Amino acid sequence: MKRKKMIFNIALAGLFCTLICVGAFIKIPIPNLPITMQVFFVLLAGLVLEPKTAFFASFTYMFLGLIGLPIFTGGGGIGYVFIPSFGFIIGFVVAATVMSLILHKAKKQPLWLLSLVALAGIIIIYLVGIPYFALITNGYKGGDKSAIWFIQALLVPFIPKEIISTVAAILVSYKLRPLLAKIK
Repeated sequence: MKRKKMIFNIALAGLFCTLICVGAFIKIPIPNLPITMQVFFVLLAGLVLEPKTAFFASFTYMFLGLIGLPIFTGGGGIGYVFIPSFGFIIGFVVAATVMSLILHKAKKQPLWLLSLVALAGIIIIYLVGIPYFALITNGYKGGDKSAIWFIQALLVPFIPKEIISTVAAILVSYKLRPLLAKIK
């Protein structure tokens, strides 16, 4: 029985890693950072997967991109760590893992808790992504952008999209969680 569960979790990690990859290519290009479906799939992973599985799904995505597979929105390779938007990818790993940890500590997981956890996931992604973007832009690349500029360029334009992604992930996860529980 344990082996079956382990194989199931590995398959789910692979599936969600693939979904995050595909989400990188469903994009609307805008200045600074394209709008993609990655956040939706990262949130969904955090809401439906077990902690280790959520971690491996998102970490595998990051790892595969860093070893050279062109699965990030701008390509791939180890040099991607010097791309300002790489912080959001790190945020994906942290968010999916933390979200799943929170949900798996709760005995019950009502819709309101899924909503709070999804909101926490979005906040984590931006709390990791924006400072990393600023560090690379102003530190490594020698820019002189202000904190206000980063918030206006990297957060404000994405608020409507993140609201839609969050609501969609919550609703899909609310229906998907019972189905996954039956399969396990």
